[in-house]
Amino acid sequence: MQSDELVRQITAEVLRRLGQAPAAPGAAAPARPAASPSGKALVLLTGGDARLDLALAELGRLAEQHARLTVVLSATAQRVIGLPAVRRAAPAAEVLSDGEPQALLEGVEAVYLPNLSLNAAAKIGRLTPDSLVCILAVRALLGGLPVRASRDCLLPRGVDPARVPPGVRARLEELLQGLSSLGVELRSGEQLAGGAAPGTPRPAASAAPACHGPGGCTGCGQCVEKRPEVVQTLVAEGAARLGATQGARPASQNMAAYIDHTLLKPDATEKEIRKLCEEARQHSFASVCVNPGRVKLCAELLRGSPVKVCTVIGFPLGATTPTSKAIETRDAIANGANEIDMVLNIGALKSGDDGLVSQDIEGVVQAARGQALVKVILETALLTREEKIKACLLAKAAGANFVKTSTGFSSGGATVQDIALMRETVGPDMGVKASGGIRDRATAEAMVAAGATRIGASASVAIATGQKTAGKGY
Repeated sequence: MQSDELVRQITAEVLRRLGQAPAAPGAAAPARPAASPSGKALVLLTGGDARLDLALAELGRLAEQHARLTVVLSATAQRVIGLPAVRRAAPAAEVLSDGEPQALLEGVEAVYLPNLSLNAAAKIGRLTPDSLVCILAVRALLGGLPVRASRDCLLPRGVDPARVPPGVRARLEELLQGLSSLGVELRSGEQLAGGAAPGTPRPAASAAPACHGPGGCTGCGQCVEKRPEVVQTLVAEGAARLGATQGARPASQNMAAYIDHTLLKPDATEKEIRKLCEEARQHSFASVCVNPGRVKLCAELLRGSPVKVCTVIGFPLGATTPTSKAIETRDAIANGANEIDMVLNIGALKSGDDGLVSQDIEGVVQAARGQALVKVILETALLTREEKIKACLLAKAAGANFVKTSTGFSSGGATVQDIALMRETVGPDMGVKASGGIRDRATAEAMVAAGATRIGASASVAIATGQKTAGKGY
């Protein structure tokens, strides 16, 4: 269970958000096996807020490439990125916000800055560091260590490179040249973690035309609409979710990749489950979502397919104990589940027992042990705005991967307003799943535009193909 201090911080954050990141869980997840570890490395996270999904992905790759990894966050990085996102990306890494520079650099073979901000770049370039991350970067350069930085976060999120005045662009180029002259290896984010050296062409399978406008990618978050071929490649390579800004509308051929094809009615027959899996294969849905008793069958039917098997825990009331939910999760994973949709303890949340809610979610996250994604069902129709925000923050602090609107078995389902609120609350580093009452493509696209990265529906085929469907359903 998390401490009273964490609950206090979350409550304060809820009140702050109502007027207009929580600390990390106490224990990190078990380590992932490292692929060809190459010694100790130091990752410095600054305040760069553009393309954070890419920076976190590179952090995960670095964790796999190095036997020992220490991550140091600046004060701004703690707010912009959040400790839970860092721990999910690199579960075995040592994560710090302070320390003695000499001790932190001892034995380090390389230093990485996957989200180098303009502020940090300027201070490092002038050799006038005033924060621990900048001090470590400068000390590494003085000691002759390899320092590799991504140039993708230099401009803040929302800044269009095409609109930057020529004089400012010239100064930025001078800054980059100055960093290079000091020995900083500036790379694109995808090349940071042991990728090809700067200037090396990518394999043809990953190639894609650059976005229009000077500077290539602008970080606009509209890839699902403007570059569907890239999205299709990422999904084919196993991406569990894709980030997009509000207003992005996925191309028709991509909608299926957002959908958890769902059949949770209690009288579902084996024949219906088999049909569900057949449709999921045919349309390349993200997953099938079934009751725990059907997980083993679905895992067998979908073996060799990219379609995941998702199941529900504590469903549909969320009123079972943390222990029973953890046991149920372990059993589901043993039977082949790749994703876990758990219902949080709604009564505890509404009673103000945040500690029990945290324990409830943490138990499932720990039971999943990195073997399955964890989505936390809030049952938004039963919650106030304050309770929705608090539930999102508790789920994020507990290390869950997604927050989800509804079970589909209560008094209401997903709304665009709830999706927008959930996305605003959890930020860019968590998934948001819209479920309950989504029966047509227009509704699904509205949810994605509001910030949803996954759609739970039983009318999946109709949504993916743009057909009309009758009835209520999930």
